[in-house]
This record gives sequence, C-alpha cells and structure tokens, in this order.
Amino acid sequence: MRTLLMRRGPKPTELLLVPMIDIFTVLVTFLLMTAVFSRIAIMQIDLPSSVSPKPEEPKFRLEVIVRQDGFVLSDGKQAIDTIPKLGGAYDLNALTEHVLAVKREHPTAEDASVLSEPRVPYDELIQVMDAIRSADLPTADALVAGAALPPTAAGAAHVGVPQTVKVALFTNIALGDAP
Repeated sequence: MRTLLMRRGPKPTELLLVPMIDIFTVLVTFLLMTAVFSRIAIMQIDLPSSVSPKPEEPKFRLEVIVRQDGFVLSDGKQAIDTIPKLGGAYDLNALTEHVLAVKREHPTAEDASVLSEPRVPYDELIQVMDAIRSADLPTADALVAGAALPPTAAGAAHVGVPQTVKVALFTNIALGDAP
C-alpha cells in the first residue's frame, strides 16, 4: 500500500488564467463605465479694478403705463403726461402725438417700457407697442430732416406731392406689469 502512495507523487498544479482574465475584463469594463472624466479649463475673468469709474448719467427710458382708464407716460421717476380714454377706447393718436413730443426732447433715446394692468387685453398692448415704435411724419418734420430719405420720398418732395416717411421712435420695447 505504501508503494501505491509513493508512486503517485505530487501532481503538478496548474494555474488557470482564463477565469482570471474574464474577471479582469469585467472589472475594467465596469471601472471605465463608472469613471468620471473631468475636463480642466482655464476661465478668463476680468476682476473689477479698485478705481471706480465715473457713474454714467442714466439713459432716458420712456414708460407707458396702460391702465383701465387710459395711459400714463413717465420717465421712471415722475409722470410726464396722462391720456384718458376717448369714448371708452384708448386714444392711440394722442399717445403717438405725446410720444413724438417726448422723442423731440430726447432724440437719441430708443428704450421704452409698456407696463399694463392685469385686465388689459393683449390686442391693446400690441396696438400701444405699434403706436410708440414708429410714426408716419411729413418730410418737412424736424425728426425726418436728420434722417436720410428714401429715394421715392426725396423725388416726390420735389414734385410737390405731400409725402410721409415712417420714422422710428422707441424701438427697444420691454413689457411688464404696472405698479
């Protein structure tokens, strides 16, 4: 019996690498899928200097407040004018005339705000924006004199036919709720 045990001798052990490669493949795949890749970037930031610039004079901004009983024109600090309703409807012609007067006082201003009360119809707001955005003026008007005339208007002025030109008044319009 002893001879049987002695003949058998130790069996050489083999290391099985295939299951180990499979485990590493799954592990590498898992780590790549869950890895967080971050990109490092440099941001250009302009920090304010210790010397403060001179405060600029605030630009003029027209505010048209659309109320249930009419319009209120203001410059943001004080009321300029009020335009009541005419026959139960908003007086858009009077609004345009008042806006033209304001534009003549501040010819470089282009900013306006239309502020409305909650129950003002949307169609009325659109009409107000159209009324303060531009106006048709005769070619002899002071606001038109500084602007370049289109060729048809310049030619018609020589013939003697009264011609009107569309002039931009307040083109940068913002909407908001009335105070």
